[in-house]
Amino acid sequence: MDYLWACWVDCKPLLKGRALRLTNGDHDAAEELLSATILKAANHFSGRPVELRDPKAFFMFALKNEFISQYRKKRHEFKHRDTELDVHEDRVAQGDWEARGQEKELVTREELTRLQGALTDLPPIYREIFSMKFVEERSYPEISEVLEISQALARKRVQFLRQKLRVIVAD
Repeated sequence: MDYLWACWVDCKPLLKGRALRLTNGDHDAAEELLSATILKAANHFSGRPVELRDPKAFFMFALKNEFISQYRKKRHEFKHRDTELDVHEDRVAQGDWEARGQEKELVTREELTRLQGALTDLPPIYREIFSMKFVEERSYPEISEVLEISQALARKRVQFLRQKLRVIVAD
């Protein structure tokens, strides 16, 4: 990790310039981008030996990818933001608010009941996959190791499981 940090320090002036260009001169956004980049790079190498043939190229590529990730996240948030909602408006009556909450809770309970029924109807292998992925929060490599299948097949089975459960809950 010391080698990674030394490479980062050497490349930081160049990376800061690129970050400023990507963020249109916004120093705070550029610093945030740099911080996220080094964190992702450090996480990538955690527990592994650091071998960089071209540290400058690696960090530039990581910076660009992090910028793209942040851009997509902001675009997604903006797309789903309700601009018509006034968060400072207190005109909703308490009874209306409670009724909406109760309706939502009822719908959620109905969906959970349908989901529970769907899970009992699934073959045992898919119940086991559901348990490992969504209850135990295991990763695909762990699931594939336990089931003695490839990671690609584990991903495909989880995808199939999600699709099947979405159809059942949507009905």
